[in-house]
Amino acid sequence: MDIKQIRYFIAIVENHFNLSQAAELLYVSQPTLSMMINDFEKRENVKLFKRKRGRIIGLTYLGENYYNDAQRILNMYDDMFLKLHDHSKGLKGTINIGIPPLILSVVFSEVMPKLILENPGIQFNLKEIGAYQLKNELLVGNVDIAVLLSPTGIPDNMVETYEIQRSELAVCLSPRHHLASKTVITWEDLTNEQLALFDPSFMVHHLVMEACERHQVRPNIVLTSSSWDFMLNSTKINHHILTICPKPITELYQLNDIKCIPMEQPISWRVVLTRLHKKNYSEVESFIMDDLLQSFSK
Repeated sequence: MDIKQIRYFIAIVENHFNLSQAAELLYVSQPTLSMMINDFEKRENVKLFKRKRGRIIGLTYLGENYYNDAQRILNMYDDMFLKLHDHSKGLKGTINIGIPPLILSVVFSEVMPKLILENPGIQFNLKEIGAYQLKNELLVGNVDIAVLLSPTGIPDNMVETYEIQRSELAVCLSPRHHLASKTVITWEDLTNEQLALFDPSFMVHHLVMEACERHQVRPNIVLTSSSWDFMLNSTKINHHILTICPKPITELYQLNDIKCIPMEQPISWRVVLTRLHKKNYSEVESFIMDDLLQSFSK
């Protein structure tokens, strides 16, 4: 197993062998975890897990020993990485990072302040614009690292892309809205509904519009904005309006007087770290990229 697979293995054990729960915490799919386990056991001709009727229920004796070794190796790896941080204190330079405001609030609210605090010699220039517009800023070299949504629309041979979070979009509305009693909302349900939507500088805007076109739905867009909290407040004040937002917003913030309902055939919300392919990266660029990836691999 590589270090990522070791983290996966430990997460499965620490989540009491609940693959769905472990997959959610790791931002991977449950089939990915199952495949990793099965491939490893088959390749090494070992059994790490006890199974009953096809379900994992515990560790074998060999699995217990492997788990103890995996914890020790992971602790050593993390300690080794912490020592690298000591080197960062001597790094000086500038890094330009583009992050959509929504993703900055939802995904980077803890990561970015910590990164800035731990690297006092580095000047962080954050560019907060929607992912759709940010893509162009990356291509012309105005940012060193861009946080985008996948698919980015940029050819793979031009960029390095690393997924750091995966979720989906959901419908948010007032409990008084006539669709509020539904457990799942279909695209057809949105026909002629009054919709508040992120403005066209946001990739979410284009993802929603493309999905509406695929499902032959014509929503009545009454409001576009760059502010997710303004749109959500609009649904509270006007119970005829609904909006479509990433699920993590509803999971991280206490949203009173708003219902969030999953969609049938939902739009994926996959957040990726992206940078242009270059022959050489500056020491600051390489260090910050590695640090960000490490932050999201835990």
